[in-house]
Amino acid sequence: MMQRSAKRCGCEEVRRTTLFTSSLLLLISLLPLNTIAQVPPILTRDAFVRIVLENHPMARQAALRPELGEATVRSARGGFDPMARAGYDEKQFDDKNYFQLFDAGLKVPTWYGVELFAGYQENGGDFLNPQNSTPDDGLLKVGGQLSLGQGLFIDQRRATLRKSQAYLRATQAEQEQMLNDLLLQALHDHTDWVAAFRALDVADAAVKLTEVRFDAVRGSWRGGDRPAIDTLEAYLQLQDRQMRRQQAALQFRNAGLRLSNHLWNAAQQPLELQPSVVPDPADLFSARSFQLPDTAIQRALNEHPLLAQAGARIDQLEIDRQLRTEYLKPDLDLKYQWLGDGGALNNEPGTTLMGQGHQFGVGFQMPLFLRRERGELAIAKLRLTDANLGLERDRLRIRNRINERLNEINTFSDQVRLGVEMVVNNERLLAGENQRFTAGESSLFLVNGREVPLIEMRIRQVDLEARLRKAYFSLDHEAGTLWRAWRR
Repeated sequence: MMQRSAKRCGCEEVRRTTLFTSSLLLLISLLPLNTIAQVPPILTRDAFVRIVLENHPMARQAALRPELGEATVRSARGGFDPMARAGYDEKQFDDKNYFQLFDAGLKVPTWYGVELFAGYQENGGDFLNPQNSTPDDGLLKVGGQLSLGQGLFIDQRRATLRKSQAYLRATQAEQEQMLNDLLLQALHDHTDWVAAFRALDVADAAVKLTEVRFDAVRGSWRGGDRPAIDTLEAYLQLQDRQMRRQQAALQFRNAGLRLSNHLWNAAQQPLELQPSVVPDPADLFSARSFQLPDTAIQRALNEHPLLAQAGARIDQLEIDRQLRTEYLKPDLDLKYQWLGDGGALNNEPGTTLMGQGHQFGVGFQMPLFLRRERGELAIAKLRLTDANLGLERDRLRIRNRINERLNEINTFSDQVRLGVEMVVNNERLLAGENQRFTAGESSLFLVNGREVPLIEMRIRQVDLEARLRKAYFSLDHEAGTLWRAWRR
C-alpha cells in the first residue's frame, strides 16, 4: 500500500514538473512575439523616430545628463546648508573635577560671504581656564563673521555653486547633442531602408516586364514569327533582371538589419524587424526647393548644443579666473558676537537676552610674494583665452558646415528635377522602341538598350531622393536643431 502511494506521489510530482516546464517554454516562446508585435507593419518615419526617442539606450543615456547636472548643483548648494554642532568635553582625575565643557550652536552661511551663528555655552570645573568661564545658567551668543579682503566678492563655496550651474547648462546641451547624433544616424539608416525598398520595387517591375516580353517572344517563336535566337536573348535579359532583383533584395535586407540597431522596446530589449514590415515610400520625398534665412543661421550659432557646451565651459573658466584673482587679496576677517546670560531664557531677574557683553576679533594674513596665486591666475587666464579661441573656431566651422549642407540641398534639388525629366524622356524612347519592335522594325537588343538606361535612371532617381532627404537631416544636425524638429 505504501509503495502505491509513493508511486502515486512520484507521478504527481513528474506531472507538475512537466506542466511547469511546458508553461515556461510557452512563455519563453511568446517573448519574441511580444517584441515583434511592437513594430507596426508599416514603419513610417514618425513611428520609427518615436520608438528611437522613447526606448533607444542612447536616448535614455542622454536623459541622464541633466539629472547628473541637477545632482551636481544640489551637491554644491550643500555648501550653504545651515550647520548644527554640539560638543561636550569632561575631565575627571584623582577624585578631582577638572572641567566640563559644553558648546552647541548653529552656523548659517550666506551667499554674500557673511556667516551668521548663534550658540549656547556652559562650562564649569575646579581647574577651568578663566577665559572659558560662563555664567551659572550658561552663555548665549549671536554674531557673524565677514571677510573684507579675500572672499568678499567670491569664495570657493560660491564658485563651486556657480560652476555647477554652468555644468548643468552643459549637460542639457550635451543631451541635445547626443539626441541630434542619434537621430542623424537613425534617420539616415531609415532613409536608406526606404530607398532600398523603392529600388527593390523598380527591380521587381523590371523582372515582371521582362517575363511578359519573354513569354511574348516565346509565343512568337512557336508561331514562327521569331527566330529561336530571340528567345535566348529574351531569356538572358530575364536572368539579368532576376540577378539585379536579388541584389536589390539583399540591399533591402541589409538595410533592415542596420535599421534594427535602433529599435528597442520599453524593457530595453532589441526589437526584431520582420521581413513583412515595410516602409512608407512617401517618406523619401523631399521639398524641391529650400531657403534658410540668415536669422536661422545666426540662431544656430547662438544655440547650437556644441557651442552651448563650450560656452558653459568658458563660464566655468571665467569663474575660476575670478576666484584666482580674489586670492591675490589678503585675508581680512572680522568677527563680532553679542553675549547674553543664559538665565534670560528662564526670565531670571537682572538678565537680558543679549547686550550684556560682546566679543570682537579681527584676523589678517597675506603671502609676501604671491607666487603661487599669480601663477594660478596666469594659468586660469591662459585656459580662458584658449577656450575662447576654440569657441570662435567651432562657430566658424559650424557656419561653413551649414553652408555646405545648403549647397548640397540646392544641388540635389536640381538633380532630382533633372532626374524626373530624364526618366520621362527614357520612358518615351522605350515606348517608341517597343512600337518598332512590335512592328518588326527593331530587335530585342535595341529594346534592351533602351530599357537598361531607364531602369538605371529610376534607381538613380531613388538614390538622388535619398541623398536630398539625408541632406535635410544633415542640415538640421549641423544647425543643432534636429532633435527639436522631432520633439513633440
